[in-house]
Amino acid sequence: MKTSHLFTFILLLLFLPLSLVHAAIDVKNMDRPLLLSSKIYVDKSGKTFKEIVKSAKFIPFNKQEINLGFTRNTTLWIHFTLYNSGEKKETKILQIRNPLLEDVSLYKKTQKLQHKGTLYQSIPRDELHTIFEIRVQPKELQEYYLKVRNTTTALRLSIRLKDKLDYLKDEYHEQNIIFIFLSILGLLFLYNFVLYLYTKERVYVFYLLYLFALLFQQSTYLGITQMFAPSWFVYYDNLAVVFKVNLLFISAVLFAKSFLQTQRYEKINKIYNAILALGLIEIPLFGSPWFYLPEVSIVTALFFIYFNMYAAIYIYKHGKKEARFFVVGWAFQLVGFTLMIIDGLGFTSIMGELTDIVMFLTALEAIVLSLAFIDRYSIFKKEKERLDTSLMQELQKRQEIVELEVQKATEKLKTSLENEKNLLKELHHRSKNNLQLILSLVRMQEDETEDKVLCLGLQELEGRINSIAKIYTMLDIKEDLQRIDMAAYIEELCEDIKALSQKNVTYEYDIRNILLPLRSAGYVGLIVNELVTNSIKYVQKEQISIHIKMYEKEGRYVLRLQDNGAGFSLDDAAKEHLGMKLIVALVENQLHGTFTLQEDRDFNCTIRFSE
Repeated sequence: MKTSHLFTFILLLLFLPLSLVHAAIDVKNMDRPLLLSSKIYVDKSGKTFKEIVKSAKFIPFNKQEINLGFTRNTTLWIHFTLYNSGEKKETKILQIRNPLLEDVSLYKKTQKLQHKGTLYQSIPRDELHTIFEIRVQPKELQEYYLKVRNTTTALRLSIRLKDKLDYLKDEYHEQNIIFIFLSILGLLFLYNFVLYLYTKERVYVFYLLYLFALLFQQSTYLGITQMFAPSWFVYYDNLAVVFKVNLLFISAVLFAKSFLQTQRYEKINKIYNAILALGLIEIPLFGSPWFYLPEVSIVTALFFIYFNMYAAIYIYKHGKKEARFFVVGWAFQLVGFTLMIIDGLGFTSIMGELTDIVMFLTALEAIVLSLAFIDRYSIFKKEKERLDTSLMQELQKRQEIVELEVQKATEKLKTSLENEKNLLKELHHRSKNNLQLILSLVRMQEDETEDKVLCLGLQELEGRINSIAKIYTMLDIKEDLQRIDMAAYIEELCEDIKALSQKNVTYEYDIRNILLPLRSAGYVGLIVNELVTNSIKYVQKEQISIHIKMYEKEGRYVLRLQDNGAGFSLDDAAKEHLGMKLIVALVENQLHGTFTLQEDRDFNCTIRFSE
């Protein structure tokens, strides 16, 4: 019995190394992805590495990428064996493909080699993904354990084992593609920012916010943030998954509402508002360390993606042509976001191979949406030209109608004005005739009167009536029935007074293009009549000289009369002369002006009034 056990033990010693070599990955001649030759163990109880090595039951894995979705309390262990069949030492790069991995540790036998991940990097890294450098001696067989843990993002990864030179070439190529992609988004951001500065349209603000959120999210998702941002920013950025997801679809909601003008579609607009409110609520509710559920935000974003496509197609079909580019652009994003979301939820394991496709679709979407603004402007321009043409035609028709109506109204108004003018002429003519009749009666009474005092009073009355009648005489020969030329009026009035006096009177006039309304001119005529009559009556000289000046200054009219007689005070004159009382009453009560006398050797008065 003991001999058989010894024989079995010897066979195990001989064949066990051979079986391990057969199961190992030959670093000299790799012909398949590393995960296909590895075993995995999913730990949810927090075992130590020693416990894993001792008791964990690893199972073979037959896919190129593993995706466990959101696993906050799960640790993934990967076991693989490397063998160098060559005669020289081999140096390989073990690349763990997922820039978002938080905690990655590599173990060799019982030794922990390195500890990496976004939560543990003290300085920005030089590579997009987590890498380890592995050296395998000739004919050496090495066992490795890889520990991976994620708490905020999906636990998804693929593993590649490459020569250092091949790795550097692939890394350089991948970084260039990502930089080109992000540069496209950055240029589109600057382009639309310039358009916003030029147009000041609010829709550009929302699109810029959407592009910013897209750049923010993609920079982290593709590993650029981890390469260039300081470690403290990478740490907090890694914890902001819910915020970034919600910021992205909230900005997309605002942009879609503004671009598609959803306020015209009540039900669609209400759903957009509900998604917007839900996104704002989810950030503090499901993004805190105490209640962390990014799956809710991702499902909300997934619903929005498909609803946004439906709404855009619906609005396009209902006549909004500018939505066509929006539909095309969002179709690209729908495919890319859907792949990212279902991959993040753990339903697929293909994103490791489709990263370039997603970047391409995202760039296409951003370009097409930017073109949508050009298409929108083109449609608006054509619509404006159509409306302008229609408006011009309508305005021309209306102008013709208005011109016809104006022509009719003008003819009517001309007729009415002509009738009014004729009526005024007739009225003025009759007023003049009546005044002439009254004047004739006064003269007849004067001829019959022997009393010199009464005769003198009748002469003064005749002068007053004549001053009023003279206005209507002038209106008979003038076209303007509203204004009186004061120069001609005062000159004729003064000549009539001179004819009645039979004294040697000379006048000097300085009247500067003054035209007064009929009412004011009548009062001024009465005042001039009284002043000139008084001058002729009271100047005790053989040659009577009267200077009359009238001009306009600072919106008021000024009338000055000066003779070569003796001066007197206004109070005495007002008490003794009825004519002076009449002058003061007309100036103050009718013209609302002022009357002043200068007390000097000559009679010198000034009247100021407004029209």
